[in-house]
Amino acid sequence: MRAVSKTAGMRWLLSRVLTPLDLRLRNTRFAPSTLGMHAPLCYLTTTGRRSGQPRTVPLLYLRLEDDGIAVVATNFGTEHHPAWALNLEAEPRARIDIEGVAYDVSARLASDEESATLWPKFDRVWPGYEKYREIAPREIKVFVLRAHHT
Repeated sequence: MRAVSKTAGMRWLLSRVLTPLDLRLRNTRFAPSTLGMHAPLCYLTTTGRRSGQPRTVPLLYLRLEDDGIAVVATNFGTEHHPAWALNLEAEPRARIDIEGVAYDVSARLASDEESATLWPKFDRVWPGYEKYREIAPREIKVFVLRAHHT
């Protein structure tokens, strides 16, 4: 899996097929994320910065020691930041769903020190992240999400 996760073919498959399919089959036993991946997957819903409409994406995540959640805006190592990251920067309030439990969160960019600490942990979750950082012509953003109390 380590070698395959770093290939252009896997990046294409994830971005063009599995991620959209996962959204469509969300919460079913046929969702690609439930078929042998055993990776921590959440669904993050942001508010579209232009449309104002909810936008949901499946993301791998890390649980932090202080009950926060960390996610990375790799966009599979492409040139542009993913829309969800730009949405979070414009409106940091979002909703996260982990294993069917949803709650409101507030997001912030991780500090350089936090990011440096988190990257090795993300690499253990998905080895492809190392390749994404290598090929991305931009700094990949790391976000920390905390439960938002209204």
